Amino acid sequence: MGGVNFEGWSPIRVYAGAGGEPLVDWMRAPPGVTRTPFFADGVQDALFHPFHQAFRRQTPLSDLLEWAEASPGLAPSGIVFHVSRCGSTLVTQAFAAIDGHVTLSEAPLLDDLLRAETMRPTLDPALAIPAARAVAGAWAHPLRPGLGEPPRHLVIKCDCWATGYAERIAQAWPETPWLFLYRDPVEVLVSQLQQRAAYLIPGGPLGVNPVGIAFDDALAMGSEAYCARSLGGIYEAMVRQFRPERTLLLNYRQLPSAILAQIAPHFGIAPSPQAALQIESTFAVHAKHPNHPFAPDAQRKRQQASPRLRELAAQWIAPHYDALEALRVAAGNASVHAAGSRSEALEAG
Repeated sequence: MGGVNFEGWSPIRVYAGAGGEPLVDWMRAPPGVTRTPFFADGVQDALFHPFHQAFRRQTPLSDLLEWAEASPGLAPSGIVFHVSRCGSTLVTQAFAAIDGHVTLSEAPLLDDLLRAETMRPTLDPALAIPAARAVAGAWAHPLRPGLGEPPRHLVIKCDCWATGYAERIAQAWPETPWLFLYRDPVEVLVSQLQQRAAYLIPGGPLGVNPVGIAFDDALAMGSEAYCARSLGGIYEAMVRQFRPERTLLLNYRQLPSAILAQIAPHFGIAPSPQAALQIESTFAVHAKHPNHPFAPDAQRKRQQASPRLRELAAQWIAPHYDALEALRVAAGNASVHAAGSRSEALEAG
């Protein structure tokens, strides 16, 4: 093959070089990177090994784009959006358990490309979409070593705040179905306040706030109100970005049975009986900590919520949660009606 060739290499970072040129950091990634609950942890674990530290390369972004054009990998079978702490990691871990499946779970380099304007120097927005496609395709490439066989499916889980960038993701993969996963607002709010994600810390390292609250205002309102308003922005974005023709809406309480019954068909994934058993084996363990058993915590979280938290959840999140529930019920009724119409047509035929 003429031109650039990145057979055996996987991109782990897109960044601006000293002269402002966008660059790509590559490694010879082991297959375990895409089986970890979070992509960044998988990369970091791999880099602890001297081999993966030694075998690195940096290239211009244009080389990655050229490679992707000449030798593209898989397009995603599905993209997972979520409101955080709602079972999204379980979904990606379930599909990661199947041989030949690749999952990218909250990959920072895809996040950076979605927010291209935040790079310093700023990345040309015209490059961001093809670069996101090229990055994802490189991780689900037929020539990626260690997979044992060519990959059959790629599932991408975005970070929770990325729902606000759903239109950009649709530009990158216009045919890919979406999953919108959400949960009772009180349960999510309690979970986040017990262990806050970086984007819910004012002035945190991500520089992300779903509703654009100024730093001084965030400090003045306190952590509880800031978290509630920020999470409310994510729920609201999910309502705004919902597209019935491509989106499956699921409530956390529908898991884990919905993974095989609804999510897999929606993503065009038809697991074999053996693969279905591999998926079901993930249901009994903690998705983020696979060495620990899963223990339901919804009731405990609701009991831990203070009256103040319940009030904030009702004010800033519950209206959008109720809207999602209404959309989900309406979508379910529509699908039942469509199935009935198809059945009647078959009978009439």
